[in-house]
Amino acid sequence: TQDNYLLGFSALFTKKNQRDQLSYEYIDDLRTELNQAIRNYPGASLVINVPGTAEGGDPIAIELKGNDMNTLRQISGEVQLALRQIDGTEDVRDGLGDLRNDIKVRPKREAMDFYGITENDLALQGRYIMTDNEITDSAIRAGKDDLEIHLSTAWPSRNGAVGGPTRRDELRMIQLFSPDHGAISGNAIVDIEQSMAPLSITHTDTERTVTVYSKAKGRTPGEILAELQPKLEQMKKTWSPGYDYKFGGQAETESETFGSAINMSYVSIFLVFSVLVLQFGSFSQPFIIMLSIPFALIGTFSGFSLLGIPLSFPAMIGIISLVGIVVNDSIVIVETMNKHRSSGMKVRQAAAHGASDRLRPVLTTSITTMVGLIPLALSDPGWFPLCMAIIFGLCASTLSALLVIPCLYLQLTPNQR
Repeated sequence: TQDNYLLGFSALFTKKNQRDQLSYEYIDDLRTELNQAIRNYPGASLVINVPGTAEGGDPIAIELKGNDMNTLRQISGEVQLALRQIDGTEDVRDGLGDLRNDIKVRPKREAMDFYGITENDLALQGRYIMTDNEITDSAIRAGKDDLEIHLSTAWPSRNGAVGGPTRRDELRMIQLFSPDHGAISGNAIVDIEQSMAPLSITHTDTERTVTVYSKAKGRTPGEILAELQPKLEQMKKTWSPGYDYKFGGQAETESETFGSAINMSYVSIFLVFSVLVLQFGSFSQPFIIMLSIPFALIGTFSGFSLLGIPLSFPAMIGIISLVGIVVNDSIVIVETMNKHRSSGMKVRQAAAHGASDRLRPVLTTSITTMVGLIPLALSDPGWFPLCMAIIFGLCASTLSALLVIPCLYLQLTPNQR
């Protein structure tokens, strides 16, 4: 048989002050050495999981759907090859594993009727021939556990162990018993087909599914999938009808969460606007404050387009955080202008003095925020979209807060003279 065996081990590191690298920095060297060690063992593969980090799971998953497992296995090989050719992918594999012996028994209806064997007889005899059967428990000695008694056909390939046949010649030796004809060769009653099949077959929406997995290193899963999708579309043109793919894993989760985040962002913007209306007692000034959000979004999306950064879930989190930051800056500027008006200044003077008074604090706050985010953005690809969403948005919103808000305040505030 071609059984699958899984060997796992854990790597424990010395104390942090006794080594010159962080634990996750050893992963590349460890992976290289282990792959070197197993390269002469056909069928052996390596997967490294690091609990508590992005290495701990498989953020990339492509689900392939179809009817025939052999075709799906072939398509899976094509997809794995395409994934391996993309920079940033590691541990590319599918969920099928190695193939195992698969035996299919097809009854011959006419022969069964001739020999007087029913389907129930066939199923019962087949069970005892092909499997290990516990028939009873026997109490050997008082106070001791019962002794399990198993009944099974003795097959040479099993070396005395219980179980079914494992070789083709043993399958041909199978005999069935008829109440009228005695022992009958199994070939006279059933057709036996032996083939290779995966250990388990997954179904999604009644369709057979094979999932291709990969880890991401140095790039976000969104970037890798964006590069892979055109290749999948080209391959799909050569597939038979009824075969398709979809992205699962982190991409599927991000897509669902992304939609929820967009819906909640609308709710949050409405709530922020409502609070501002209550605070300022008007609709015009909250409108001025909220107009800083579109400028921030323009800055974020322009920066993403310039650098080719895909819009991912971390980027969405950064955009939501950005909204809070830019609204806060705008509130401070408008509130300062209102204080100048309360002291007797005209609207034009209040707008000019409010912007000039808050110029240094707003610039200082924005610059320190951006400088603080740069190391985080460069430390891990997972943080890069989040940090860059805030940085690009702050650049645009800071300019709008100091230039656009005073103009809008001047135009929308009543009693200018």
